Amino acid sequence: MAGIRTVMVTMPAMMGDLIKRLAAGRVHLDIVAELHDRRAVGRRLAALLPTLVVIGLKHGERDDAVRALVQRLPMSKFIAVDGDGRVIGYELCLRRTRLSELSPDELIGFIRAAPVEIVTESD
Repeated sequence: MAGIRTVMVTMPAMMGDLIKRLAAGRVHLDIVAELHDRRAVGRRLAALLPTLVVIGLKHGERDDAVRALVQRLPMSKFIAVDGDGRVIGYELCLRRTRLSELSPDELIGFIRAAPVEIVTESD
């Protein structure tokens, strides 16, 4: 049975093993590559076409690199493990709404719900 095509990127061995053990018996991860550095990582991931990327972030590192990779590989899901052990999931989601079936108020609600970039001090 084919598993979820997975690439591990700069993951500490202990955290990588923990994720693999957590998945065991629940979901089959087909680890197709383990990348120990991020040189040309976008190009390398594009060539590997993973369904899931698990990436380790350095202590204090922001998630800008992960966000850029998600945009480059919009069909892939990403799990980022930061230096403090927090685990964060990323994915792009596309939703389709049949606007012709909405009332005028619902149409305005759809327009109002357009994403607005909010910049905070932690970003």
